[in-house]
Amino acid sequence: MRRTREKRVDVRMATDMIRLAWAANYDIAVLVSSDRDFVPVAEFLETRGIKVIHAAFPPKGAQLTARCWGSLSVPALRGAFRRVKSPVGAE
Repeated sequence: MRRTREKRVDVRMATDMIRLAWAANYDIAVLVSSDRDFVPVAEFLETRGIKVIHAAFPPKGAQLTARCWGSLSVPALRGAFRRVKSPVGAE
């Protein structure tokens, strides 16, 4: 059952990526997934002139990384992610 839910999310993401690309709503996509099911999506988006950057968790997702325009290693950048607290009274 879990795999079925995951597939529905994957299909929804892929559909949205293609639909929004077709409507020329973005030029660059950052895809955070290790799922090779997104390889055809990345390849299609490239034909539309959209650059797909794979936010990867190496060594997982190597096949997807190979098909994307670029990639970055999330674990390597982990130290750069910081939570910024809003000043008191800021909305």
